[in-house]
Amino acid sequence: MQLLLIKNLRDVQRRPLRTLLTVVGVLLGVAGVVAISYTGRNLAAAERQTYASTRQPDITAYVNNLSPTLLEFIAHRDNVAEVDSRATQYTRITVGDEWVATLLTGVPDFQQMPLASLELVSGHYPGRDEIAFDITSTKLTPIKLGDLVALQPRAGDPITYARVSGFVRAPATLDASIVNQASAFMPDREVRQIIGSANDNFLLARVADPQRASQTANEIQSFLDKRGVSSGSYTVRDPSEFTGSRELGTLLLLLRVFSYVGAVLSSFLVANTIAAVMLEETRQIGVIKALGGSRWDAMRTYLLFAGIIGLSGAVLGWGIGLLFGRVLSRYLAGLSGLVLPAFSFSPREVVLAGVVGLGVALSSAAIPAWLAARQRVAPLLANRGVVADFRRGFVQRITQGISRLGALPAMGLRNLARRPTRAGITLALVAASVAAFLATQALSNSVNHTVDELYDLYGADGWVYFNQPMQAGFARTLETDPDVTKAELWTTAQASIGSLRTDAWGMPEDPRIYTVRLTAGTWLRPANPVAAVLTSNLAATLQARVGDVLPLDIGKRTGLVQVVGIVDDQSTYLGATSTGKIFLSNDDLQQIAGGVSQVMALKLRSSDPAAVDASLHEVEQRFSQYHPVTLAMYRDKASSRQAINILTLMLDVMVVIVGIVGLAGIANTLLINLTERRREFGVLRALGASSRQVVRLVMTEALGLAALGCALGLLIGYPLARYLVVLTGAQLFQLDFQLGPLSILG
Repeated sequence: MQLLLIKNLRDVQRRPLRTLLTVVGVLLGVAGVVAISYTGRNLAAAERQTYASTRQPDITAYVNNLSPTLLEFIAHRDNVAEVDSRATQYTRITVGDEWVATLLTGVPDFQQMPLASLELVSGHYPGRDEIAFDITSTKLTPIKLGDLVALQPRAGDPITYARVSGFVRAPATLDASIVNQASAFMPDREVRQIIGSANDNFLLARVADPQRASQTANEIQSFLDKRGVSSGSYTVRDPSEFTGSRELGTLLLLLRVFSYVGAVLSSFLVANTIAAVMLEETRQIGVIKALGGSRWDAMRTYLLFAGIIGLSGAVLGWGIGLLFGRVLSRYLAGLSGLVLPAFSFSPREVVLAGVVGLGVALSSAAIPAWLAARQRVAPLLANRGVVADFRRGFVQRITQGISRLGALPAMGLRNLARRPTRAGITLALVAASVAAFLATQALSNSVNHTVDELYDLYGADGWVYFNQPMQAGFARTLETDPDVTKAELWTTAQASIGSLRTDAWGMPEDPRIYTVRLTAGTWLRPANPVAAVLTSNLAATLQARVGDVLPLDIGKRTGLVQVVGIVDDQSTYLGATSTGKIFLSNDDLQQIAGGVSQVMALKLRSSDPAAVDASLHEVEQRFSQYHPVTLAMYRDKASSRQAINILTLMLDVMVVIVGIVGLAGIANTLLINLTERRREFGVLRALGASSRQVVRLVMTEALGLAALGCALGLLIGYPLARYLVVLTGAQLFQLDFQLGPLSILG
């Protein structure tokens, strides 16, 4: 056994570049699987760490005039372990000419925060006339310590000023660049002055038994209702979810698919190398068998060689995978506002590295080792010299035309058929790399196209919110503005049908901005009970059809609705936990729900960003008495694209890894070919061929492999792209498959 080990160690060093390429292929396959496993485990631990270390609330709600006495009563209710309050206000800030949407939160005591505590990054916590920003807010506006910031909740409101005292990290808060909204913090007394209230307006509660959190939220709401205190927008934390977890889960699922592709490609690379080694050492195998060695005696020599490569790749891949997983975890946790735990090892990653590394190496080496060891002794010991082993007939016929361009190109292409198994494995490596690239391009194009279509479906160039209820007829008043061509009232509320959460939307019966894409029935019309239109994904989940009568719960109110139509509308939002939408008329939704959120959708004369900003500013100034807040569609769309860009970036990284494995495969094949044909090249040089002509011969062979691999990759890439688009659509929202000619050309 010792002699066998020494021989294999020498074999590893005998062809160092070929061995290095094979080890690189294995370690990349291992690193991808380990990195994704570590990232998934670490993000789950980060969610638990964030909940525990920053004491995240289980229940949050907006409560009008949340007095200290009322807060004390809530704290003594059953299952309530701890409560806290904040003063919050959606506002906008600027340090120059551009206003940035901002969630302003007032904190009673920054040093003592019972729930949702902040981490100071730089500077100090704000005092009187000071403000601190979440560190990610700097991605939206160039604020820095000491800047004087202007705050104005709505157009027409007084402007207040505050000095930037520091930057903090708000846990469990999405990156500002993703939500396109900054987060800022001030002493609560100053925020209460801005909103004109003597008390806070945001409740945070932590419960003793998380399984009863929803029941506790309902009891708190009933308690407040009995005392005539209005409350709403209750959010109950799901222990298994965090904001953006669905999107992150989808990303990790896709990365896991590509990591498996990389592992499979690594097995091809090892098989190619072992097959070449077996071909080089046929005489040694013959000697082993001639001396009485069994087939297993011959095989284990080369399985041990493969095991050394696999073990080296497993160890190196495990280390690199952990490092890459840590970097990926830190990046994704930063986007999600999660607190990462300390670096930790897990037996799971060690086992994965061993299974992938050694498993890939040994399983891929077993077939070529068995095929070589099963041969008889005489052929193994035969000395063939230089032979013409390329395939005649078919290969010669298809390259006949190329031979007119020169003998060397034809020879290079014919050489591809000399080792069909090796060429096939190399083609598979190239094809998989091309297919992976094509699939990611199709996925990116499909997501971008679908997002564009969904924004076109809702058709607005901007939205305007008012600080008071508005009637649908006010849309005609807005249309008197010269820049507004169409306006209509939309209302929204959180709802549920049975145990299924959804979003209820109030819309006009004859929408002029929203595009109705019916798949069954009709749009909203008078009906008894109330007419409702479901989105196709909600209808599919409920197995509902036109004519069905469903119970609709909004808050504590319940009403019956009749399904009159189903529309093709898959729109959602980042961090959404609801399924689809149910559309009612504005009046019907108001009647069932009572208080609802209102927005006026605007279609403007120009969709150019600068023109949209100018038009919305004009609307704010003209109707300043209603204290409007505006939002440009292109800004909201940019926020969605930011999340898409993160997805695309991560997939591109995996494609690069797969591409490197493919590159290693081509280089490995050429190195093996060059090693086998040294005497052949010597004969060519002896017959007068120049070194440049020999290089042309080899490059023709390489380009032939690449071209055939690309063609095969296109055939494989299309179904793979289809699969990834369907897989992503099932996790997020239905996608329209898009694969343009530029992607194929790329």
